[in-house]
Amino acid sequence: MVFQNPALRIAQSLALIIKKQKTAIMKKYILLPVIILMISCTQNKPVVEKLELDEVAKLVKQDSLYEKVILEVESVRSNFEENIVLMSKFKDLAYSDFLDYKKKTSDTTLLKNIFQEADSLYSIDVEKYKLIYKHRIDSLINIYKKMQEENDPEKYFKVEFSSIDKEYYSYGNGIKNINVKFKVTPLRGPIQGGSFRYKIIPKVTNREVADAGCRFSSYTKNPSIYIWEAPYDIEDEFENASTNSIKNNYSFEYSYLTVRKDGKTMSSIDLLTDIPITYKIHLDKDSLDLWDYKYIMENEFYVSIKSSYEIAEDLFNIEKRAINKLAFEFESIPNKE
Repeated sequence: MVFQNPALRIAQSLALIIKKQKTAIMKKYILLPVIILMISCTQNKPVVEKLELDEVAKLVKQDSLYEKVILEVESVRSNFEENIVLMSKFKDLAYSDFLDYKKKTSDTTLLKNIFQEADSLYSIDVEKYKLIYKHRIDSLINIYKKMQEENDPEKYFKVEFSSIDKEYYSYGNGIKNINVKFKVTPLRGPIQGGSFRYKIIPKVTNREVADAGCRFSSYTKNPSIYIWEAPYDIEDEFENASTNSIKNNYSFEYSYLTVRKDGKTMSSIDLLTDIPITYKIHLDKDSLDLWDYKYIMENEFYVSIKSSYEIAEDLFNIEKRAINKLAFEFESIPNKE
């Protein structure tokens, strides 16, 4: 039997271990470029080519935003798979290019600047048209204000709830009817009659429970009390109510319909037809702001002014084309789903 020197045996073992470590290190350095090359190849793969499952997994692991990019590509794939012209057009657009495009076009600073510029351009557009139409709009506003001032029934009298009277049957305690009293106060000298409607609204619910109309045709110079028989829905609401409880728990809203003065009857209905609603909603304002002019110009003069959002969309499309025209065109492919 031949005995091996222990020192030699140890030296041989160490040599074997070192050899294995060198081999592992060499494999690592050989595989690393291969892995990088594989990922690079996948990233640079054109969007018209479908990715394999392992390629998808590698890209998403590398950058989670690839998930949305890949899903967007897949959502329009049927469009270009059936169209060889589209396929040839986008053969130079890589997945990495599309990802880079998506990142740049979603930059918050870019979007903020675009919306600021859009707001500025929008204001300039409105001001430009305002210079053209302002004089005409102001003139019409003054004409309609004078018309409303002279013909609005509300300018000539005021109505206030006064009280209620209940009439009972002679043979029992049942209520025969309820009369509602209103105080009518002339505001511009004597009137020869008028009409109005009123709504009754409980303060606790703020919801209308009843309404009715009243008309009077007598000469009225000073504040006067007029009496009208209440309709059934108001009788039901006020059956168990007193004048004080009504004043404490109900609100009245009035619509002034007509007024007769100096032999002429003026109607709120006539005002609605004679004064366009576009102007009427602005007559109580001391002055019009820029957006009031815009509203009137669009509705009365058919001026078409792009909204700030529409302008921002146009500016954004210009920026996106500049970032990557091919990616922008790919993004614009309609999704059939």
